[in-house]
This record gives sequence, structure tokens and C-alpha cells, in this order.
Amino acid sequence: MLSNVLASEAYGFILVSIRLTALVMFVPIFGDRSIPSRSRAAFGLSVSFVVYSVLRDQLPPMPASLFELISLFLREFLIGATLGLMMRFLMSAMHTAGTVISFQTGLAAARAFDPAQGQQSAVVAAMLNLIAITLILVTDLHHLMIQGMAHSFYKFPIGEKLLVADFALMATQLLSSSFLLGFQIAAPFIVYGMIYNLGLGLLARMVPGFQVFFIGMPINIFMGFTLFSLLLGSIMTLFLGRFEELLVAMIG
Repeated sequence: MLSNVLASEAYGFILVSIRLTALVMFVPIFGDRSIPSRSRAAFGLSVSFVVYSVLRDQLPPMPASLFELISLFLREFLIGATLGLMMRFLMSAMHTAGTVISFQTGLAAARAFDPAQGQQSAVVAAMLNLIAITLILVTDLHHLMIQGMAHSFYKFPIGEKLLVADFALMATQLLSSSFLLGFQIAAPFIVYGMIYNLGLGLLARMVPGFQVFFIGMPINIFMGFTLFSLLLGSIMTLFLGRFEELLVAMIG
């Protein structure tokens, strides 16, 4: 009798922890590569313990066959990994905006390590990502991400049929909204770049001997930094507002 209870409890905890651990491994901030894997795994197991204590009576019984058990575990891992990547899509807006800004201000060649991407990125993109991560933690939006992890069991219950079409549609809409947000953030710099480069082109046509690029590049960088410093507050306010809206929409 006791062995059956222990097996049932272990089955339920493993089932919950597979999805949540996959979520923690892929979700932004908690799943960044700068955080040690052991810390991410420990955090995932801690969240799993809390969530399992709430959901233990709602879990399906243990499957009779090994194939069904493995299929259920694999399904939970895929759901957790996909939801984690969808949350990471939200952070890609800052990477997109920073990359566009770097190209418009002549700083595309300057590279720095970006913890959100786990690789070298344009220095403006890395800076925006670091500021975004800091503000998300300061404004407690990461609590909403943790709430989304637990809420995923209500939106996608264990053992029930997964609506793949709706799942894919939600991921596609979230990805498109993230890229749209990135270009909206970079819109002032795109307009500035068009006007500035058009002015340089006209100047080169009117004064053929003028060293356009020699004079224009330092001015472009200076104007880019000036515009960036003026708009940084508005950029982060827009991002945090849209980040919360998209996260709430994904959680449902």
C-alpha cells in the first residue's frame, strides 16, 4: 500500500517538474546562460514542489503502459520548452530594437556579450537587454512570469488533448507582436537615419570634394547617442507596458 502511494506521489511530482524545469531552462532571465545550470534546476524543482502541492489532486492517474508514460513525459517537456521559448520571444523585442538602432547610428560593429541571447550582440542591443532585465526585476514583472508557469497547468491541463493549431497560432502571434514592438521602439532612429543619410547624400552631390563619410560618421554617432539618451526613458516605459500586456495575454 505504501509503495503504491510513494510511486503515485513520485509520478505526480516528476510530471509537474518536467514541465516547470523545461520552462525555467528556456524562460528569459531565469533561464539565461549566465545563471549556472544547477541554480536553474534547483529553482525549477522548488517551484515544482509548490505547484505540485496545489495540483496533486487534479493530476491524471499513472498510465498502465510504459509507452504512454514516456509519451506523457515527452508531451510535458515540449509544452514547457515551447512556453519558455514563447516568453523569451518577448525579450527579443529589445534585441531587435537594439540591432536596428546600432545600424542606424553606426555602432553595428561594436559588440558585447548579451546574457539574454547567450552570445555576442550589438553593444546597444546588449545594453537595452541588460536595462530591460534590471527593470523587470525591479518592477516585479518576474513574479508575473512565475505566475504564468503555474497557470500553464490550468491553460494546458496534464493529460488533456493539446490543441496544436491554437498553440501554434498563439506562438506565431506572440513572435510577430515582439518583432513589431522592436521596430516600434526603433522607429525614431529609423526616421532619423533616413533623414541623416538623405542629407549626407545631397551634400555629397552638391559638394563632390567634401569628405562625407569622414565628417558624417562622428556626427552620426554623436547624434545617435544624443537621441538615445533623450528617448531611453520612453523606450523602457513602452517596453515594460507592452511586455506586461503580452505576458498577461499569453497567460490568459
